[in-house]
Amino acid sequence: MAAGAQTPGASQTREALLDAGAALAEQHGLAGVSVNMVVARAGVAKGTFYVHFKDRSAFVDTMHERFHGRVQEAVNEAVAGLPPGPERLFRSTEAYLDVSLANRGVKALALEARSDPTMQGSMAARRERLAEAGVADLKVMGWPDAEAAAQLLAAMTREISVLEFDAGAPLPASRRVLQRFLAA
Repeated sequence: MAAGAQTPGASQTREALLDAGAALAEQHGLAGVSVNMVVARAGVAKGTFYVHFKDRSAFVDTMHERFHGRVQEAVNEAVAGLPPGPERLFRSTEAYLDVSLANRGVKALALEARSDPTMQGSMAARRERLAEAGVADLKVMGWPDAEAAAQLLAAMTREISVLEFDAGAPLPASRRVLQRFLAA
């Protein structure tokens, strides 16, 4: 087997660890995501954790990376076949918000982990990629500073995500306002 390749069983164990971390983060926040708690929840030995992850920070970062993978899949599905423009942009932001609500544990963890210097760089890079995805839409819409507008749109969307996280449900009024901003 090639270096870095995982057997199906190893991949399932890795996913079980990540699922356990997400569940713990939703219940207890970042403090609840200790290696001991994760392995207990996943039902594996502590050494197994270190087969898959260098340390706790790498584990949390991988959870965030998996979340962003899910966001990208949802966005791709939501915008398939749509031309660049406001509808595609709104559907992509809505997909992000929906995935955030469905992955509350990872969202909670990401909010708390933003102050951890070991994770700031990779998390910021993922957020930057999401913002960059809207630049083409904003250019088609006639925004002269599309890159700056994409950053502000991403920040607005993240803020709605936090509000929805706190509410535990979608906030239709906030989503409508976002859609109106994009239609303007």
